[in-house]
Amino acid sequence: MRKFAIPGMLIAVAMLSVGIWAAAQDKPEVVEVTGILVKVSAVGTDTTGWEIHLPNEMNIGGKMTKAVEVDGDPHKFQKLENLRITVKGYLMRPSENRIVIKVQKIKE
Repeated sequence: MRKFAIPGMLIAVAMLSVGIWAAAQDKPEVVEVTGILVKVSAVGTDTTGWEIHLPNEMNIGGKMTKAVEVDGDPHKFQKLENLRITVKGYLMRPSENRIVIKVQKIKE
């Protein structure tokens, strides 16, 4: 019985370690950006309908950009349209060309 217990425990520890490592890798990056919130529309492509136009080009998610899509409460976004805001949230990459911030905090 002991013959099987030690290898079984080693396998369990290894699987637990891999699981913890994988969970840490899946954790989304948190970013904070400041810019002008604008409503956007695009024909034939997916969009959240809202972008933050940045004052200077920034590296977000490994891509240099002057605008980033934001996903959050559209009613709150409407009230803040065309204003300078700061958002903090999780970085998402729904496709290779799109960078979206899932907004957790927003302030004017």
